Amino acid sequence: MQSIQQTTPARYPGLSIEHGEIRQFGKPRHCAANRRGQYQTTLRDQAGRYRTVSIISLYAWEA
Repeated sequence: MQSIQQTTPARYPGLSIEHGEIRQFGKPRHCAANRRGQYQTTLRDQAGRYRTVSIISLYAWEA
């Protein structure tokens, strides 16, 4: 089992990536491609606002 650990303060609280699945607060996050073919997901930040984030940046951050 591989998961990410965020340093405090967490940019996206409750975020985890396990077995290639992105979850926030235990709920799976939907991924979709934009017009340029880049996959994105929407995550809630520490201020409670929703942000669209590139999947590639999340996986690069995990590594």
